[in-house]
Amino acid sequence: FNVGNFKISSQVFLAPMAGITDLPFRLLCRESGAGLVVSEMVAADPRTWHTRKSSLRTEFGEESSPRSVQIAGYDPDMMAAAAKYNVSRGAEIVDINMGCPAKKVCRRDAGSALLKNPKLVKAILEAVTTAVKTPVTLKIRTGWDSMNRNAQVIAKIAEDAGVAAIAIHGRTRQCRFAGTAEYDTIAKVVSSVNIPVIANGDITTPQKARSVLNKTGAAGIMIGRAALGNPWIFQRLNHYLRTGELLPEPLISQKADTIEKHLRKAHDFYGETSGVKIVRKHIAWYLK
Repeated sequence: FNVGNFKISSQVFLAPMAGITDLPFRLLCRESGAGLVVSEMVAADPRTWHTRKSSLRTEFGEESSPRSVQIAGYDPDMMAAAAKYNVSRGAEIVDINMGCPAKKVCRRDAGSALLKNPKLVKAILEAVTTAVKTPVTLKIRTGWDSMNRNAQVIAKIAEDAGVAAIAIHGRTRQCRFAGTAEYDTIAKVVSSVNIPVIANGDITTPQKARSVLNKTGAAGIMIGRAALGNPWIFQRLNHYLRTGELLPEPLISQKADTIEKHLRKAHDFYGETSGVKIVRKHIAWYLK
């Protein structure tokens, strides 16, 4: 399927995760077969753009096309300016975060807090799609809480505003990462819009990937936590979705090679001192 003018060759995407989906990790997931990878969340506030942290988050290096960056904020004009800025730095797809459940993000009326304000959602999406010619995508949850599931309303607003694709984490903000993903809600969204919908949440095995695609009718799936310490999951999912056959787990020697490659990429990207610190969590996930 297409995201704007980009033909996506795999149904399996890497979810944007703050502190995790940096360039070294994205490159590994691309090599394994992720159809689209998205940067860590970048604040729309221009005061943060020139910090080392934000600069590294918007660094694409040798990453292949299409290059997608996720922005977060609450002000339509600021979000439009952030989209333009990131496109000028090489972004080819702008993803808007309306799904982050973190308190520090929601306290600023950004992330999933925006789901409580459909009028502001509309203003932000229209401002960003007008500001840039690149495709704009959206990441949401099913709603703010169990009494306010409005993913269908938000998805329709997004389609009308010119958003090219929507990814839905099948939980409310109140649920955070607890409970089970609401695939029925995702299926309702799929049936209510004509743009690609990507299903996200609790997809950990090739069989589950096929089941979620069948149940929701989604165009693709998005992998988050299941990719931690496990970038080869994309190869295994792609193979199963194409052939119905399960690939064996990589050999220990192959995993060791991947870990070493990740470590070297992190050292090259951050410098050795910072690279050692940043890659520790990844090494722990690999060993687990």
